Amino acid sequence: MTTRRNFIKQTAVGLTALAVGPAWSASSVRGEVVKGTYVSNRPIPAARHFTSTAVEQTITRVKSKIKDAKLAWMFENCFPNTLDTTVSFSTKNGKPDTFVITGDIDAMWLRDSSAQVWPYLPLTQSDAKLKQLIAGLINRQTQCILIDPYANAFYNEPRPDGSWQKDRTKMTPMIHERK
Repeated sequence: MTTRRNFIKQTAVGLTALAVGPAWSASSVRGEVVKGTYVSNRPIPAARHFTSTAVEQTITRVKSKIKDAKLAWMFENCFPNTLDTTVSFSTKNGKPDTFVITGDIDAMWLRDSSAQVWPYLPLTQSDAKLKQLIAGLINRQTQCILIDPYANAFYNEPRPDGSWQKDRTKMTPMIHERK
């Protein structure tokens, strides 16, 4: 029987193989090339939402092993993207709290937020700050489930105007979507 974990791993490997294969040349992703090298599109360090020493070291280590310059550039920009652009990390009531925007809507889907931090889990052993970020996500997800165990997407703060509440089930100001 295939477990969810094995399915995710096998799917990731398969998609990576497809991405690096012949279809790769048809990709619409283009990096700016300056003197034969791709320029990073990451936000400047001061504008990044969260920085992890372990993630930065991993980028340097992995990039040095990737022979294809474009693929190395893609890894450099994609691997840290969740930390660079979508997380909000803070402390609430003395505990870490992490909100992860999981798409084009300013909301956090429980399943997707877990998937977005999954690649960083092995790095928490060597980065206490990153471990706190993950603990903060678990704390936030717990709070969301306590708000409504049937909802699957939540806002960082309550939305009192109610304009998003088109669902026919019971909605509250913290909930974006309920199934």
